[in-house]
Amino acid sequence: MKRLLIIIVLVLYSYVLVSQEYNKLVEKSFDCIENEDWLCAEENIIKALKSEPGNIQNSLLLSNLGTIQRYMGKTDDAIKSYTNALMITPRSVTILKNRASLYASIDSLDKAISDYSQLIALDNNVEDALYERGLVYLQKRDTLSARYDFENLIKINPSSRNAHMGFASLMKYRNYYDESVDIYSKVLKLNEKDYDAYFGRAESYFYLGKMAKAREDIKRAMEIDDTDPFLYILRAKVEWGQFEKESAINDFNKAVELGFSKEKAEKILFDLQSESKKNRFR
Repeated sequence: MKRLLIIIVLVLYSYVLVSQEYNKLVEKSFDCIENEDWLCAEENIIKALKSEPGNIQNSLLLSNLGTIQRYMGKTDDAIKSYTNALMITPRSVTILKNRASLYASIDSLDKAISDYSQLIALDNNVEDALYERGLVYLQKRDTLSARYDFENLIKINPSSRNAHMGFASLMKYRNYYDESVDIYSKVLKLNEKDYDAYFGRAESYFYLGKMAKAREDIKRAMEIDDTDPFLYILRAKVEWGQFEKESAINDFNKAVELGFSKEKAEKILFDLQSESKKNRFR
C-alpha cells in the first residue's frame, strides 16, 4: 500500500496545476492520502474533477481515485474511475495495468486478460504484464498460454525474477511441487527478502506435507509482511493439518479482519472439517 501511495503522490506533483481551486483540492487530497483517510481523499479528488472537468490531467486524478476506491473496497466505483481515466488517455500503460490488476483480483479473468493484452500490444517488452497475464491464464487453467507468456518473458529478460516465479507457479499448479520448491529456492538465493517466493515455497511445502518447512517459510514471510490475509489462510491450513485447530480458527479470523472474504474463509474451514471427519471414519 505504501508503494502505491508514493506513486499517487509523485505522479500528481509532477504536474503544474493551473487552477487555484483545483490545486487546493488536490493538495488536500495529498494530506488525506498521507493520513490514509481514504474517504477524505476520495471527496477532494471528486471535487477537483468537478471544478475542472476538461483538465487533461484528470486522467491521472481518476486513476488515483480508482486506486483509493480500491483500498476502500468500492470495487465497482474503482473500475468506473479507471475506465473513465482510459477514456481520456486510452493508451495509458499505467491505468490499463491498474484496471487489469483489479479485474484479476475479483476473478473477472477475461477482462483482465483483455487489458493485459492491450498493454502488451502497446509495448511487448512490458515484463510485468506478461507475468501477470500468465498468472491469470493459470487461474483460467490455461497452462499452455501461461507457459507461452513465461517463455516470452525469459526471451526478453533471461534473468527475470518474474519469469522464474511464473514457472514456479506453473509447476505448482501442475502438482510438480518438488520442482516448484527448487525454483522458489533459486529466487530466494538471489533475494532473501522476496515475500512472494517464501509464500509460494511455503504453499508447495504444504502440499508436499512438509509442515515444519511450510511454517518456517510462513514465519519468514511474516517478518517481511504480516498484513497479507492469504498468508494467514495458509498458516491456518498448516495448523489444522497439525491438529492446532484453535490456532487455525484464530488465523481464519485474522485473515477476515485483514480483508479476506468471510464466506470464502468459512468454506475453506468447512472443507477442512469435512476432510477431518472422513479421515476419522476410514
